[in-house]
Amino acid sequence: MHSALPTVSIIMPNWNGLDHLEDSLRSLAQQTLRPLETIMVDNGSTDGSVEFVQRRYPWVSIIQLDHNTGFAVAVNRGILAAKGEFLALLNNDTELSPTWLEVLVTALAERKELGSVAGKMLNFFDRSFIDGAGDGITIAGSPYTRGYAEPDDGRFSSREYVFGVCAGAALIRGEVFNRIGMFDEDFISYFEDVDLAFRAQLAGYKSLYVPEAICYHKRGATGNALATYPVRMQERNLTAYYIKDYPLMLLLTKTPLIVASRVRRIYRLMRAGMGRAMWHGFFEGLALIPRMLVKRREVQKRRTVSLSYMKSFMRRRL
Repeated sequence: MHSALPTVSIIMPNWNGLDHLEDSLRSLAQQTLRPLETIMVDNGSTDGSVEFVQRRYPWVSIIQLDHNTGFAVAVNRGILAAKGEFLALLNNDTELSPTWLEVLVTALAERKELGSVAGKMLNFFDRSFIDGAGDGITIAGSPYTRGYAEPDDGRFSSREYVFGVCAGAALIRGEVFNRIGMFDEDFISYFEDVDLAFRAQLAGYKSLYVPEAICYHKRGATGNALATYPVRMQERNLTAYYIKDYPLMLLLTKTPLIVASRVRRIYRLMRAGMGRAMWHGFFEGLALIPRMLVKRREVQKRRTVSLSYMKSFMRRRL
């Protein structure tokens, strides 16, 4: 039965993830569906990650980068090296249920309109709470994680279309990258998967949430080690995402809500003592606008869906 399914390459970026790799790679080794290959792209780790994997998990192919390039560059290097028809992106701070890969591959293979699928992510430390049930966007266009920190009480237990998938644990059809391009390396880290999801939706690729595929996630285990870095990069990349991806009429009609949402976000971050990182990211985002305006031409050329379709993903929350 498995031989009839498309081949899969696992791509795992790693930066100083020694404390997490055992859980992640052990669960990969126990999958009911064997991937074609597992590729770890190491972002210049100094904690012995590479040596650990070489010693304990010799079946993992390792691409070594000489410094921390961020998520987008590392994953793109893995995509370029991958031979599978489907690409499973996986954070190093995850643990998978044994059927995770088989369930997602089967779901993606069955429906040609799908570009990506995502399973249910549960909190690694308290598995009665959801870490993510696919990605959504608000009426102001802000990305959010569906179900985050909510109890796993059955509300997120049905398959449904979603705006996008979290690149920390997702399966993507290889042809998506061939058609719309890979992760935007200008984003470096954070919201690069939101950008990819928006581009994929514009090009007609749907995303499906598949709750039977369970993943346990230590959210922020790597990024939180960098203190204010996530705040800076998220603020930076929000601006890039709006300018690059939004069709003009959608951008114009949503501008008041986008501004209100950003003001609220700025206020909240400043109250939390994150003002310096937030303003740093905000002005870095403004500096990216000329480059994003060039890129948006290609993005909008590929649009095959209506504005009402894109609006259908926007939920009433700021």
